[in-house]
Amino acid sequence: MPNLTMYPPKPRGKLVPGNLPTYEKTGKWLAQRKFNGTHILISISPDREVDITRPGGEPTVQFQPTKELFDEIRSLNFVAGQAYWLDGELLNNKTVTEQYKGKLVLFDVLQAGRYLMGKPSQVERLTMLEGICRNPSQPEPTNGIALVVTTNVWLAQSFFSDFPSRYRDFLDHPEIEGLMLRKQDSAIDKSGSKKYLVDWMIRCRKPHSGGSYDY
Repeated sequence: MPNLTMYPPKPRGKLVPGNLPTYEKTGKWLAQRKFNGTHILISISPDREVDITRPGGEPTVQFQPTKELFDEIRSLNFVAGQAYWLDGELLNNKTVTEQYKGKLVLFDVLQAGRYLMGKPSQVERLTMLEGICRNPSQPEPTNGIALVVTTNVWLAQSFFSDFPSRYRDFLDHPEIEGLMLRKQDSAIDKSGSKKYLVDWMIRCRKPHSGGSYDY
């Protein structure tokens, strides 16, 4: 199996929604919905053994993976003989919408045969992840918060425009915390063997009911 002490890149920066147009106008960023679940890593060995962990290797809390989920992960479009690390969010105990419980939303790939440090860029990694997911295009049927890959595996959509509109799309949905901005030409620059923060990811969370922001 791949090294189970892996840490994914985490955002250093944060912004309020009013600044989204400024970032969009640069043409240098993309946005993904930020899901309100449990951040997990999925490792796939060359012989397709699958392990689901919390970042850093801690046990995944309040989640018992089903055989169906493991089988669906194995069914993705992996290159034979290569090891993978996928970055994602598990919709579980925090999830209000019953149909979403147990769904895995993928939003980045960190390893594909090798740890993807230096190259490829963020956009290239997301294109790679789309290929692993066989380029899905159908939104999930309940509210359309992600694209359906398999019954229990979904893909986060990436948006290159209309950031404020994308932010407002799901303000009333508890499964969405806001947006995560990612710099399009950025690349992973650390090995992932320790916790680390990056400047090429910025989180934009929606406010609490009282109007305050929790970053």
